[in-house]
Amino acid sequence: MYKHCDIDDKYISLHDCHATKVINENGVLTFVFQDGIWIAQGHPSNIVNKILRTDVAEVEFYLESGDEWDITLYVFEEESKKTVREEWRLDKLMECINGGKCTLEFLYQYKGYNSVIIECMLWSDKKPYHRECVLKLSLKGVKYCWNDLCQDKEW
Repeated sequence: MYKHCDIDDKYISLHDCHATKVINENGVLTFVFQDGIWIAQGHPSNIVNKILRTDVAEVEFYLESGDEWDITLYVFEEESKKTVREEWRLDKLMECINGGKCTLEFLYQYKGYNSVIIECMLWSDKKPYHRECVLKLSLKGVKYCWNDLCQDKEW
């Protein structure tokens, strides 16, 4: 259990945060951020006038129909001076992240009615070291959870 959970991301950012674990259970896609997520000043749990990173955090995406049809992941790779878009299944992403082969860095988020599109980057220690990707989710809701803010980890 976490000390803090929020369904409003007004003061929360995943920008430059790396997911190090993915769980897909009971219609909830959960990303674990070992190095935390950003909590801005103005959030009730942030009494400091600075944007701070949390300790380990989880973000739970409540899928609209509760299955993998709500998840689309496109990964882009350079091949012979062309960019090729490949659609990855969730199990491939989970194997990559949970197996320690890569992390998923969240960059930018675009929200629509019951949906979110996240521009992200897959990072690994082997070639290709990074690959652009786009994660599309059909959602009922999102929940952000963490315990403490790290005073020494400012934006």
